[in-house]
Amino acid sequence: MEKEIRVMAVIPHQDDFEYCAGGTFALLRKRFKEKLKIKILALSRGASGHHLAGVEETFRRREKEAQKSASLIDADYECMTCLDGGHLPAQVFIDRNILGGLWNAVRNFEPDYLFCPPLPADPLHGVHIDHYHTALAVRLTAYQYKVPHAYPSINSRVKRKLICPVIINLDDLYIMADNYHVSVDISSGYEKKTQMLLCHKSQMFEWLPWTEGVTGDISEAELLTSLKNKHSIINKSHNINDEIPREYFCITQWGRIASAEDISKIFPFGEIRENIIPNCNPSINDKGNF
Repeated sequence: MEKEIRVMAVIPHQDDFEYCAGGTFALLRKRFKEKLKIKILALSRGASGHHLAGVEETFRRREKEAQKSASLIDADYECMTCLDGGHLPAQVFIDRNILGGLWNAVRNFEPDYLFCPPLPADPLHGVHIDHYHTALAVRLTAYQYKVPHAYPSINSRVKRKLICPVIINLDDLYIMADNYHVSVDISSGYEKKTQMLLCHKSQMFEWLPWTEGVTGDISEAELLTSLKNKHSIINKSHNINDEIPREYFCITQWGRIASAEDISKIFPFGEIRENIIPNCNPSINDKGNF
């Protein structure tokens, strides 16, 4: 029997995953079927993400929207539980409470591949505080995933051994930097991606248009046109001038060092950018990242 593939997306808010990786994950589900296990982990409740609704109403809506979206690719969705047993209400700040919650979530799921936001390389790049700290939290805990007593275990026994996942950065719409190792043509997964995004009605039709100065209602047709335009803008930020919807990824050295087999497995439909995957070395892959 073939070994299952376990893939985790660690994101700050409930709709961030779909924007940057929804199409790729839809293609992975289509390719690997039940062999693929997907966990989507939101670090915060996203409770400040609305201009009219209160924090509790916003959280309840966003939770239901995220669960519905995840179900479209047979993924599990979870809002992270911190060491103190609670959820982050909104902003993500780095402390032991959050790092321990993330450490527990990763060790409980045991992903082979973990996707998360990137850290900006240029101080002139734009950032979102929650995206920045989510990326930093993953980077800071990466080595500790294989340390059994780094933090207290939440509601489970201590696991003695865990192989660190390969950690992959998503593209970030706030940074918009020409920095990627793999691009994925998501044309055949684009419809599923849009279906997932449309589940997030509080964000797609209400909050995000409002933050961009839109007054009045926005139609589904207008929204879908806007999404296509975003892909064109993203392509241009990576010096690609066409209308093909793509998602972009960087392979980090934060966790386990990726092998050539890893890259071909997790990106079987990806295009490698001039073979610039850093330190892709199968000889150390089975030994973990020391």
